[in-house]
Amino acid sequence: MTLDLSRCSAAARDRGEPLAGTAPVASRWLLVEHPGPWAKKPLETPPLLGRAGEEVEATCASFGGKALLIRRQGRRGPDPDDARHWFAVDTVRGTWVRGTWRTPEDVLAAARALGSELSASDTDADPMVLVCTQGTRDACCAVRGRPIVATLARERPDEVWECTHLGGHRFAGTLLVLPEGACYGYLDPDTAAGVVGGHLAGHVDGPRLRGVTRWEPAVQAALAAVHSAHGPAALDDAVPGRVDVDPDGGVTRVEVLGSGPVPDRLVVEVREERLPDVPLSCGGPPKPDVVQRAVVLDQPS
Repeated sequence: MTLDLSRCSAAARDRGEPLAGTAPVASRWLLVEHPGPWAKKPLETPPLLGRAGEEVEATCASFGGKALLIRRQGRRGPDPDDARHWFAVDTVRGTWVRGTWRTPEDVLAAARALGSELSASDTDADPMVLVCTQGTRDACCAVRGRPIVATLARERPDEVWECTHLGGHRFAGTLLVLPEGACYGYLDPDTAAGVVGGHLAGHVDGPRLRGVTRWEPAVQAALAAVHSAHGPAALDDAVPGRVDVDPDGGVTRVEVLGSGPVPDRLVVEVREERLPDVPLSCGGPPKPDVVQRAVVLDQPS
């Protein structure tokens, strides 16, 4: 079968572009149920278009968070006259608060819940699997994402949602597992089922891990490299310790503290590498492409 390299996800796979260190960065997530259709910029989707969406986005950012629109498979959702759900999730503590909304003001109140209300919550969040299917951002997200949702929803109907853009169209299919904030890419229906099942059972798929969203790209890449080298392991079997950043943009050294199958202490060197310009989305012009190259040292120092 010949790959259609005009599709950004096929081209990225063909050139072997690394996944590690490409997850969006956010420690808290606001999930707003909306059956669609979704605008190219999700928070410009009515009724959030205009000032309401801008305020929601700014409020989320002030708490280290990002917002996603979510829906059940195939745009199934409540009647427009019914209330829809929202969830505010903390990836550090694994907790959430949730409610329903009818108006843009309700969504803004939900965004504010990412602050003190979420910090005070001791309610453990239920697992949520969010698969990007936003074709208005890039066709690959819909073409690859929707079959993944269909497969996962048959096994986990209460956990699986479609969601708006998770960054990196070229890594489609891509999904986010909450509350941990683990983002995976280069998935198809068969591999997604195994990745999700393994993750929920405490076995991270290191080669398909884009990163854990509460960490910056270099740390994301370091942890993914450790999981690839020493897994399968649970997500919390590898946690960052000291991070030394080269102010001149050279190597970042990340100490990784391990448990379970992961050694007690490892050091990972991560270098940001500029690749030749390539189209980063379907039909787009060539743009700068930057990847994180991580090496787990044999003898940490």
